[in-house]
Amino acid sequence: MALSHPILSILSLSLALFSLLADAKVVTYDFNVTWVRANPDGQFERSTIGINNAWPLPIIEADVGDTIIVNVENGLGNATTSLHFHGLFMNGTTEMDGTIGVSQCGIVPGSTFKYNFTIDQPGTYWYHSHFRGQYPDGIRAPLIISDPKSPFKDMYDEEFVLSVSDWYHDQMTDLIPKFLNKANPTGAEPVPDSALFNDTQNLEVKIEAEKTYLFRMVNIGAFAGQRVWFEGHTMKIVEVDGIYTDPFEADMIYLTAAQRYSFLITAKNDTKANYAFVGSMDTDLFDTFPDTLNYNVTGWLVYDENKDLPDPKLIDEFTDIDDFDLVPHDKEPLLGKADQTITLEVMMDNLNDGAN
Repeated sequence: MALSHPILSILSLSLALFSLLADAKVVTYDFNVTWVRANPDGQFERSTIGINNAWPLPIIEADVGDTIIVNVENGLGNATTSLHFHGLFMNGTTEMDGTIGVSQCGIVPGSTFKYNFTIDQPGTYWYHSHFRGQYPDGIRAPLIISDPKSPFKDMYDEEFVLSVSDWYHDQMTDLIPKFLNKANPTGAEPVPDSALFNDTQNLEVKIEAEKTYLFRMVNIGAFAGQRVWFEGHTMKIVEVDGIYTDPFEADMIYLTAAQRYSFLITAKNDTKANYAFVGSMDTDLFDTFPDTLNYNVTGWLVYDENKDLPDPKLIDEFTDIDDFDLVPHDKEPLLGKADQTITLEVMMDNLNDGAN
């Protein structure tokens, strides 16, 4: 007797679900949040929040469909903390979002918390503390969700995770009270002391001629937007904030704090020179500009370790793209016209106590 169509449909669905479950795995990280000493810009050593007595922090990596478990122990001794997984929707697991006072209580010193969630969003994300502006003290790093079905998986040979950030020599416990204070009525944000690539400076990225690389880039900074460009190379954008885009060529991109871009770079066909790439903080955001501030950070695409690392070239103007020109790869249509429009006007002003 032949099986009916409904039974065949159920069997097909069951086999598809079984295949997904068979491919999925549990990815576990054991994190002890601790204080360490760090001097990433070579100018000032300071107390920094690390994991397992090390800094920079590890990158969290998983595949679409995996379950991520992060066992967190707060070993700081003098500060509450949490972990927020920035950009993930956490559908059905909002209690794992890590936002203190919204979805969970803080992880107090000496206590533990188990984050446990299944991820179905491919793309480039990051994780960080969500306690009183704590993450600029060091507790932040990329989170990468690989996609075996990515529409661009056959377009590159290797991938590289690249973070850019501002960096402060003072701890947030000192900076935030001065920021949220009646003595700062204009709301001027603290100006960073330097900029970093992958929590360091003078980063070297070794590449091979004619290979194509997927760069996953995250601005894990606190405040400063960053313009980024690669001398002698063109970026081909394929993802923004977890959304695939049609490939879009760019000479320069602008990443606000927390923003993510993924782009392809194809190496040249010879190795006669190395090339600088630059992150430049958006100084229009700064109320003051200290004489000691170098608002750029430089790295290099290294074709030949025996060749010089050239100084970055001066540019005449910024040419970052308009991200409204990017087109989602899935071609999801825009929402229709709204039945009612509500306008909220927001302004920076002083509170009754004089604070901004």
